[in-house]
Amino acid sequence: MADLHAAFPPDDGWPTTAVEHLDATTIRMRMPVDQRRLRPGATVSGPTLFAMADSVAWLLTLAHLEPGRDAVTANVAMQFLRRPQPVDLVGEGRLLRMGSRFSVSDVLLFSDGGDDPVAQATVTYAPI
Repeated sequence: MADLHAAFPPDDGWPTTAVEHLDATTIRMRMPVDQRRLRPGATVSGPTLFAMADSVAWLLTLAHLEPGRDAVTANVAMQFLRRPQPVDLVGEGRLLRMGSRFSVSDVLLFSDGGDDPVAQATVTYAPI
């Protein structure tokens, strides 16, 4: 989380995203959702979903790099599957490939308490 907060300092008053689980190939993160992350109709905004998917894949990639290294987004393909509810957003990432030039992660996003994903992303990062 220190890497996430160093790169993207939380705004005063904004709830912070937290890592709930991290192992060799998977990560689970939680992003509190408040009014600033909602669109009319009480649905979580697309940019919020994208930011969560990108953060999940980035931290999963960083977990496999030497300290001091970073990674940049090389590609994202995202599918919005169903309307997210105005509750915490949960991101589950799985590392599909970690190479010297690219990492590829599959990310599923859920509304907290929901069984079906609200979005899916395949995210490629280039370590630098």
